[in-house]
Amino acid sequence: MNKAYRLHVDACNEVLSLMLAGSVLTRSDAVEKLTEAYRKRGIGPIRGWSSKNLYDKEMAMVYIVGKYGLGLDFSEHPMLSKILSAEADYEKIYGEILKGAKPSDVIQAIAGSIDKSIIFRVLRLVLTAVVLGFEAEEKLMKLYWTLAEEFKQYKRGFFTFMRFYVALRVAEKIALREIKSRSEKEALKLAICLKNNVKHMAPPDELIFLISKEVFGVPERVINKILGVAK
Repeated sequence: MNKAYRLHVDACNEVLSLMLAGSVLTRSDAVEKLTEAYRKRGIGPIRGWSSKNLYDKEMAMVYIVGKYGLGLDFSEHPMLSKILSAEADYEKIYGEILKGAKPSDVIQAIAGSIDKSIIFRVLRLVLTAVVLGFEAEEKLMKLYWTLAEEFKQYKRGFFTFMRFYVALRVAEKIALREIKSRSEKEALKLAICLKNNVKHMAPPDELIFLISKEVFGVPERVINKILGVAK
């Protein structure tokens, strides 16, 4: 598992333990406990520029850690199935799209309506599985381009998502102290963009700064040494 998310996984395990013990009975309670668990560890949920509903979105991390990290069978744990039902639906949508189903048909059938937030929550769930090491990056890219092709009205949103993804992968290396100079940062950013054929979607350093600080809790002095971003 990706060591950059060690504290995130630890926090999710804490929340899952509370859910399994019956101490957390609703999604809102789980979101509150996740918020507390993250904050006491000095980290934050995966994010880009937007700060809207971050911890509710981060329930994707709880779902992936529970199902793939701990190997929990949600059918044996009604409370988990209840609280994380949305994430289970997002994963079903993802699976059907990879099998070749038309995204709009699948989303309508499983979620009941086609909504921008659902589209990007599906992407977020798969992104989470990828960064934790439970899914291949190639599958995320396949999903991304399939969705972007059908939902062209959200072109700006897809552009923003990809920049965020690249910035997140660079921030991970900063958090692990595997990048120690601006040139190394630039090389990695370019390599990720080229690998995924998104050279024109390279993120600004300000976004990498934000993610490094808010998601991973990297000290500003460390980030500034690499990025040279004045804050």
